[in-house]
Amino acid sequence: MVKVRPATHAGSWYSGNPNELNSQLSHYLSLAKSSGKTSVKGARVLVGPHAGYSFAGKTLAQTYNSFDPTGIKRVFILGPSHHIYFKDEVRTTRYGAYATPLGNVPVDTDTIKDLVSNARHIDYMSSSVDENEHSFELHMPLYYKACLDKGLSTPPPIIPILISGFPGQLADSLTSTLQPYFEDKENAFFVSTDFCHWGDRFGYTSYTPNGDLESMDDITVAFNGKSNSLKIYESIEAVDKKGMELISKGDVSLWRQYLQATENTICGAYPLTVLLKLMGKADTFEWLGYTQSSHVLDPYDSSVSYASGYAIPS
Repeated sequence: MVKVRPATHAGSWYSGNPNELNSQLSHYLSLAKSSGKTSVKGARVLVGPHAGYSFAGKTLAQTYNSFDPTGIKRVFILGPSHHIYFKDEVRTTRYGAYATPLGNVPVDTDTIKDLVSNARHIDYMSSSVDENEHSFELHMPLYYKACLDKGLSTPPPIIPILISGFPGQLADSLTSTLQPYFEDKENAFFVSTDFCHWGDRFGYTSYTPNGDLESMDDITVAFNGKSNSLKIYESIEAVDKKGMELISKGDVSLWRQYLQATENTICGAYPLTVLLKLMGKADTFEWLGYTQSSHVLDPYDSSVSYASGYAIPS
């Protein structure tokens, strides 16, 4: 009997009522379809947020609306650890499926067994870590819904990979392990990440008055309130979009320099690093949307940013 990971965030981060959730997701996907980016041929690399749907549902729908499931047999989904710190390894699930209010998303347990057996840097999450973590769960209802709307009877099985501490040697080892899977067009790769977490409660209050990264400083120093200065939310967007631009270029070294220079609190920075190492500079990446949980105007406010995008690997 398959052991199913329960939908622990249903009823709080998103609706636990199947009919209500299905209607909500249909609305989000309908909005995404109106942008004209529906099942982009060859789009098997996705990036999308993992916040509550009232904040990030529309943005995440843009991500899954673009997904082309044609010929996909399994999906690797890379996400950051929010509740536990570990290093020198990444972790994956012991469960055989992830529950959603709409139906279960299967897990590729055979591939996971091979990975854990053959890669010393991949181990299992405990059940409590898995159930507390929202990196993967928040993607599952939209993944399930989008796949069925695109004509599949069930979504391709997933392989969740949870990343915490990430020294350079681990980044290289994980990339080496995943590269053969990435080059196989039967596999898709998703990254679960939010972008800037801004405010005192996140320990990040950097600000640029003109959108130039060289002018960044703590807001207590850089914010002067002059009419020609960017509003705080505009500064956040400028910093985020510079990072998104560098991701599109596919240059890992520039991406790492950006993270070091800005210290931007992108929670999936390490999963994105793996993605860039897997893709290379020749691959096509396109951003679909960018939103923030609120438009910060006051230094004492806070917000989280969300972005959606896809890539067509060469």
